[in-house]
Amino acid sequence: MERLASDGTVAVSALSEGLGVSEASVRRDLSLLEAQQWLSRTHGGAVARGGPADASRRAPAEERQAYAAKIAQVAAERVTGAARIALTGGPLAAPIGRALAQRDDITVVTNALQVAYELSLRSGITVVVPGGTANGNGSVVAGPLTDMSLRELRFDVALVAGDGISAEAGLTADHEAVAYAARSFIASAGRAIAVLDAPAVGRTTFTRICPLERLDELVTAEDVDQATARGLAAAGLRVTVG
Repeated sequence: MERLASDGTVAVSALSEGLGVSEASVRRDLSLLEAQQWLSRTHGGAVARGGPADASRRAPAEERQAYAAKIAQVAAERVTGAARIALTGGPLAAPIGRALAQRDDITVVTNALQVAYELSLRSGITVVVPGGTANGNGSVVAGPLTDMSLRELRFDVALVAGDGISAEAGLTADHEAVAYAARSFIASAGRAIAVLDAPAVGRTTFTRICPLERLDELVTAEDVDQATARGLAAAGLRVTVG
């Protein structure tokens, strides 16, 4: 995704050589990304959705996709060694999952079903999905069974993909069941890192996941509103831009 963001196009052979994986793995990943509408396949490679273009001319949605990939990479780099990682469902769960897929020494516990499926294709990654009830669109599992499952687990770090964060309300989500599951992930983690795109920073959504003091860091995009970021930092939250 970083190559697409900078060049507008990628070749299977170049990705295979640059990332040290087989061309079959690259083609499989490109097919998954195309199914999620991140890119369009071409003969021998792929182009950014909507066609190759200079960053200054990309549509806003495509720009946000590029930012999301960068944020996710920074978040994934917060995980070192053979770690046990909690990844909550949310707006950036998919790009974070793709960034974590580059690792081969981790255990990922996630309630984001598509992310769990994609990571399960990686031979070096152990994937755990907690029990629970799938939501209306089948993207996450949540509910009392999820909470019961997570109480028995312990994580080195939780990567929490919320819908909004502000100094006043803390980290928030659009859906109560998703927020409830995220709270359980955070409660079982040694560190909690919120991962949100810039438009969500300063925003307050329907239900609170946790106050700022339960978080160790916020990872967001470089175009975040600086006054809002300073306000979060003044409230004691470490803010990292990617």
